[in-house]
Amino acid sequence: MKTKMRLSASCALGIERVTAGEFERLGITPGARGAGRVGFETDAAGLAKALVGLRTVDRVFIEVGSFQAADFDELFEGFRAIPWERWVGPNDALVIDKARSIRSTLSAQSSIQAVGMKGAYDRLCNTYGVNRMPETGAKVMARVRLERDQAIVELDLCGEALSRRGYRKKPTEAPLKESVAAAVLFMSGWRRSFPLYDPFCGSGTIPIEAALYAFDIAPGLGRSFAWERMPEGGARDVTLAKEEARAAVNTDREVLIAGSDSDAASLEAAMANAGLAGVGTRIRFFRARAEEAAPFAEKGFVVTDPPYGKRLGTPESAEALYASLGSFADRFARWELCFVVDREDFGSFATARGETAAPSLPPASAARAGAPAYLTPRSSWKKSRIVDGAETRWLQRFIAPSRRSSR
Repeated sequence: MKTKMRLSASCALGIERVTAGEFERLGITPGARGAGRVGFETDAAGLAKALVGLRTVDRVFIEVGSFQAADFDELFEGFRAIPWERWVGPNDALVIDKARSIRSTLSAQSSIQAVGMKGAYDRLCNTYGVNRMPETGAKVMARVRLERDQAIVELDLCGEALSRRGYRKKPTEAPLKESVAAAVLFMSGWRRSFPLYDPFCGSGTIPIEAALYAFDIAPGLGRSFAWERMPEGGARDVTLAKEEARAAVNTDREVLIAGSDSDAASLEAAMANAGLAGVGTRIRFFRARAEEAAPFAEKGFVVTDPPYGKRLGTPESAEALYASLGSFADRFARWELCFVVDREDFGSFATARGETAAPSLPPASAARAGAPAYLTPRSSWKKSRIVDGAETRWLQRFIAPSRRSSR
């Protein structure tokens, strides 16, 4: 019987449902969902498949211990009882990089980390017959969470975050993280049977992630994982999972994906990154200002992360740009519009132009008056909040009457 492990995947807040759907597509039953977390249980083969194939996840953790820890003695003994030698080799360094305490007697995070390390190293030194661990090998990252005096200890199985696909060697300023870009594509409703266009492509993350998904190229094919190097790790399972993933790649599909940017350096970075991702010939990149963008198919999806915040310098500049984006709804009349922005009230800026002429008119009257589609009362912006670390973004999807009736 294959041994199942208790695991969890971390993701940006607001995309947990999307991440749970990913597990289902991989044939893994998702467990409980929390803020930025999706639990799951699987065997070594399933874990390898998850590491190689998950697109919206940042890290995967294995639960290695759970015990009562109302005082430091219990915390020490709990850590010492964990079979660390299964994951930490004789030359490796164990690091407890995070400690959280919620409604627990022990609250000093640095003390929790220090006592936990003492307990873990006491066991490791006894197991390996040394007075001191050499710590010349790999770093094994652990974290502990205390809630109501119950400690849960986890190990990171990824090493570098899963969002680090390995293709973005030439990033631009404040690029969208790969895992968040993948989540945005899922949340937008885009399917590979429709064209996709990013008029603010920057380093190319959205078009590249779209191409990886469209051709069933697993995001973890070009990288390694910490789990492979552990004493009881799954190097062979990862190798088999990668072989299976390579066999599933299908680049024969006809998929239309395009990206443009007004900045030549950004466009150069996008093309270089797409080449490293293996999809350089399958994405059409060109230089253009977003204000000049025009649809190249009857229907499709505009999915983009327009510059804002640090990249524009002032809120006024961002608001001016947001106001200009409203015209996309008129030019791309039968396209789905999806913008990743830093303002919840983006819709009020995007519909600001000509605002005095149309809001009081019913749809038919607005159309007769020549008002753009995006100004009719039935038009709306559907917003979803995504929190990635310290940054809050909003995915704003434009819903226009013409699109509702054409579906």
